[in-house]
Amino acid sequence: MEYVNPVVFLILISEICLGICAWHSPRFLRRAAAHLLTRADVLDVARKENERRMKVWLGELGLDEGPARDPDIAVGRYQQR
Repeated sequence: MEYVNPVVFLILISEICLGICAWHSPRFLRRAAAHLLTRADVLDVARKENERRMKVWLGELGLDEGPARDPDIAVGRYQQR
């Protein structure tokens, strides 16, 4: 084995460490899973809030819908005003 991929090596070491921790204390896996799931939920809420905030500000500035986004204008269905 002349060359070991460092990423594969780190994954192998982390799997071994997780296995030892899980064997020693099953509560470790529950705590780790709860932490990761809570973090994912927080990220989802933050992403949705950011999208909502952007919509509000785009509406306040009058930039919410431009002619390129309106399918009627893009197709040319509007008559001259």
